[in-house]
Order: sequence, then structure tokens, then C-alpha cells
Amino acid sequence: MAWNERWLMVCLQLLLAFLAEAGSKHGHAEFKKVALPHHSFSIPIEYTNLLGDWMLSGASIFERERLVLHPGVLERQGFAFNKRPLQTNDFQVTVGLRTSGPAKVEEVPEDQSFAFWFVRQNISSDFNESRMIRASSWRQGLTDEGYMLSGSKALFEGIGAVFSTSDFNKKPSTAISFVSNDNHQSLQYGIDVPSSSAKVIDFRNKEVEFTFRVQPTLVQASLVVDGIKHDCFSVDRKSFPVKVGGYIGFSAWSGSGTKLPDSVSLTKVEVINFDDEAIGEDVIGASMAEQAQYSEMMSSDSRHFVDQKSQTEHLVKVTNMLSSHLNENKPVYDVMAFQVSGMIDSLNRLDRDCRLLTKEMNILESKRHHASKAPKNQNNLEELKSHVYGLRRLLEKEGKAHLHKLEAVQKNLNEVKEQASKASGSSMLTKLVDQTRLLEESVLARSSQMTWMLLILLVVIVVIGVLMFNRMRYYEKKHFI
Repeated sequence: MAWNERWLMVCLQLLLAFLAEAGSKHGHAEFKKVALPHHSFSIPIEYTNLLGDWMLSGASIFERERLVLHPGVLERQGFAFNKRPLQTNDFQVTVGLRTSGPAKVEEVPEDQSFAFWFVRQNISSDFNESRMIRASSWRQGLTDEGYMLSGSKALFEGIGAVFSTSDFNKKPSTAISFVSNDNHQSLQYGIDVPSSSAKVIDFRNKEVEFTFRVQPTLVQASLVVDGIKHDCFSVDRKSFPVKVGGYIGFSAWSGSGTKLPDSVSLTKVEVINFDDEAIGEDVIGASMAEQAQYSEMMSSDSRHFVDQKSQTEHLVKVTNMLSSHLNENKPVYDVMAFQVSGMIDSLNRLDRDCRLLTKEMNILESKRHHASKAPKNQNNLEELKSHVYGLRRLLEKEGKAHLHKLEAVQKNLNEVKEQASKASGSSMLTKLVDQTRLLEESVLARSSQMTWMLLILLVVIVVIGVLMFNRMRYYEKKHFI
């Protein structure tokens, strides 16, 4: 939701304004790390939330436990590119990779490969899937559109890392190559890639972790295999500094021929921004003015104050942003209050149903003298048992659902309370803390009341069931013994 992202940005700005500056003085780069959620994903994967951030084509598909780039089928393209640019050139991408296929690399196609990219072009909008479909074959469509460099565009401006099943001499081997282009030449697989400096590392039939670290003047990569870290490459970019505003993505080509290719999938993608003066990614739902305000507050000028007046102006800006956040969140908390009220109504209905069931049990007990045959009473008893069991399951199910919702409400209230307590000095936030405390006490009281109500109902039902069971046994002995 937009309000969540804006609140996150406010928190990041406050933290970066104080922690990052203090941490940098002591050499702690950890203070500068900020995750970029719209460029990342991890299992379990909610594909409905990711399709707005990523474009998938070819044989790629999101599953619950992974992103499949391509299955073990020949001539299949893998394509997954992010739709939004990274607003930083100081970041790190950590990727969980999984390949599975034949035991020996000699048994897979020589032109099989997959790659990670950071390019200036918006590949997600440049890629025309309809042309691939209209072509005589998907491979022919890729060739016509210039997408035969590991399934990605051969003419680009940017950098990347290509995982291949052959080395520079075209011998079967698992190698990782650094790739760079300035948009003046179309690179060709088998000629420009794999490179002569490719690092040979066995990454097949294993779950490995690939790290791609980008700084303005340095690009590094490493691969963790079986707990051991292997350095892939370290490239000096002082002559050609990495620019801000590139797009990340993954591509793959399963290969051609008659050999059986690997299945390639990603289990996680984690992107972290190390530039404490850049947002890192666009804030979804924020206007251009709000984006500019965020950028201004994260600049170096917003963390060094000349006098008390400039410091006061900065605090006023933060207070205004917090006020805007509170105003935007009010409808959300109104909805939460409505949902809590609905849960209370559900419990009241449950209470009425239990009372009705108790009344029916009493009526059944009063009619036992009029029953002419014992089997009929036995059938009534079995039916009563089924109703009691069904009621118990209903109470357990509803109780757990209500408890989870109440815990979520309490968690959100605690977060608001914590954030409000940090912004001391503002009377409005102090008032918010008091209101939050009252609401929290009210929610806890209602939760306790509902818990006791459920326990009392369960005890009453169990007691009545035991009494009925004993009574029925008494009549059975009376009639048959």
C-alpha cells in the first residue's frame, strides 16, 4: 500500500539522517544498508504482488517456492526483468540459484546459459512478446529482435554476469563471465561470451548464492557453493563509472541440439542500497513533489545544520510528513475498528447459537419419557454428539481467526505507539500515544473477555454432554438389564 511505503521512507530518512552519519564516522557500512522491496523477493513467493514489479516472458513463471527461468526443455528462453529503475549506483544483489539436470556438464547443450543484468535500457518495455509469438519459432523471433545473448538484448549499455556451460575455448565447463557494453556493439554468445577471463566454478545441480556488488567505480561478484565463497571477478570502473538509473533482470537460454538441458530457477533476489543519500527505488503511490521531498531530506544538506533555525525547519518538515501519514492512515484504522466490531458481532451470534443448542438439548431431555424405543434415543444421542463436536471445531476455528486478527491489530497499534514516542516534542504525537494506549487497553480487555466467554461456553457444553451421556446410559440399563 502507498501509505506503508511512504511511512517506510519517513523512517528510513530519520534513520539515515542520524545513524548513517554516525556509522560512517566509525566505518560501519551496515548502517547504510536499506532493502529495496520492489526489486526483491523471497519464498514463499506471492506472485500477485510481484507481477506489478517484474515482467516475465518465455518459459519463466513464478511458483510458490521459486522463479523458474526455464525448465529442462530445449530452445526455451528465460526472461524476468524489473519494470522500475534503481535510483542508485551503490548497491548489492544477492541471488539464490538452483540448477538441476544431467550429472556431467558434457551432457548438456554447449550454448546453454543464464545471466544477471544491470542495464540502462528498460528491457521490460523494449521486449515485444507478440513478435516472438508471430515468428515462425520463438528462437527465430529472438534472433530477429536481437535477443540471443543468453536470452537478453545483445545491444545494450550496462553490465552483467553470464553463467555458461562452456568456457572461452568452447570446452564443456561451468564458467562465470563479466560482461560490459556501451551500446555500440552487439555482443555474440560463443564469441564475446564466455570471456577469456571467465572464472570456472561448478554451480550445477546445487543450490548456490550469487552476490553482485556494484559501486560507482568498482564491480565485484562472488559465488557461495557448499558454504565456500568463490570470488568471480573484480572490475575497476574508474574510467567508466556505473551510472544511476539502471534496470536489473535475469535471462536464460536452455540451448539447442539434442542434449538434455538443465532446469534453472531462482529462490530469492535481495537488493540492498548502500547509498544513504539516494532513495534507491521509486516510492509507489508518491507524487513527484513527494519524491523530491524525500530526496531532499536524504541529501547531505539535511544532516548538517548551520544553526538552530535550520534544525528547527528540518524538524518541522519531519513533523509535517508524520502528520500527513497519520491523516492518510485514519481510514485504515477506521476499517480495522469496523472489522473488530464485526468479530464481536460474530461472537455474539455464536453465543446465541450456543444458547439455542442448549435449549434444544433441554427439550430433548424433557421428551425422553415419551420415547417408546431405546434405539431412537440412541440415534438422538449420536446426533447430539455430532452437534457438540461441530460446535467445538467452530469455536476453535473462530477463536484462532479472531486471535490472529486481534494480534495484528495490537501489532499495528504498538508500531504507531513506538513511532509516535520517537517523535517527542510534538503535542499532536503525544496525543496520538495517549489515544493508542487507550485503544490498546480496550482491545486487550475485549480479547480477555472473549477468551473467558469461549472457555465458559466450552465448559458448559462439556458438562451438559457428560450429563446427557450419563442419563442415556441410565435409561439403557433400565430398559435392557
